[in-house]
Amino acid sequence: MPTWDLAPVSLRSCGLALPDRVVTNAELCETLDTTPEWIEEKTGIRERRFLGADETVTDLAVRAAERAVCSAGIEARDVDVLIVTSSSPEWIVPSLGVIVAERLGITTPRILDLAQHACASVVYALHTASCMLQEPGMRNALVVCAEGASRLPDPDDRTVRIFFGDAAGATVLSRTEGPGGLLAYDLGNAYSPAVALAGPSMLNHARNTPGRAPVNPHLTMDGRVVWQEATTRVPKSVAETLSAAGVEASEVDGFAFHQANVRLLRYIARTMGVDAAKVPVTADVLGNTGAASALTALWRLAADGKAKAGDLIVLGAIGAGFMWGSMCFRLPHDISTEE
Repeated sequence: MPTWDLAPVSLRSCGLALPDRVVTNAELCETLDTTPEWIEEKTGIRERRFLGADETVTDLAVRAAERAVCSAGIEARDVDVLIVTSSSPEWIVPSLGVIVAERLGITTPRILDLAQHACASVVYALHTASCMLQEPGMRNALVVCAEGASRLPDPDDRTVRIFFGDAAGATVLSRTEGPGGLLAYDLGNAYSPAVALAGPSMLNHARNTPGRAPVNPHLTMDGRVVWQEATTRVPKSVAETLSAAGVEASEVDGFAFHQANVRLLRYIARTMGVDAAKVPVTADVLGNTGAASALTALWRLAADGKAKAGDLIVLGAIGAGFMWGSMCFRLPHDISTEE
């Protein structure tokens, strides 16, 4: 994939929003046929956050967006592009992006929802935002990734439910002056039914058509296929991006990867030969938060002071059966965040 030779853009801030409810492995095992020890051994996940009965994905999206905007030192009126991603919004219509804009007071007409990119959303959203910022006069893009992923699996499916939690992450991407910013990126896709979630149209058609077999309304996932795809595609994508950027993996200061599970992250780090300390892990306490996942890792880097001016930062993610991608940034300034 190409180096980025358009107007420079870079990450400016990162905001994170989490539900208050902490769900441990022990709590899940009250209704699932498994043990806390088995879950942690197989996934490395100890706990995750679940939305409360009265909380919404929209609430998380708005909170994360507010924090990202505030940390960037801008105001809602300064947002020129708004991209919101979610595979679990409360509503297909009206647009989650328009709702977030209304709640925050964002007035730009350049609003886009990405609804079918799942865990790979952040890379596609940031690439799209980078392109939209090339329009004359555009300065700041706000990318918001929010999920209520815990509500998608069958509550009795131990092979899927144990992975997922709820969160929202947001980042401001801005035009910058001089060298640095986005250096290169890679995008790819390959069809697979290994991850599937039926939409309202299919569910309603099956429900309302006499004699038609019912459709599973829950998220399904073939773990073996997901493991194979993730451990193959992500390292290759990152290698392509780094090659286009003209840097070595050892030069990268931090990798913000999709947090599918802890074991997978550690395997990818070993495969790439990178120091595990450069690959922050949030899946141990948040689980797989879908579209928000890689941004929870970026937030961790920023909060720990590991996303400073001059640093090389790589984002990488895969999902949606399957779409994947990676991006490399040379930060012209610190990524700011709120603790």
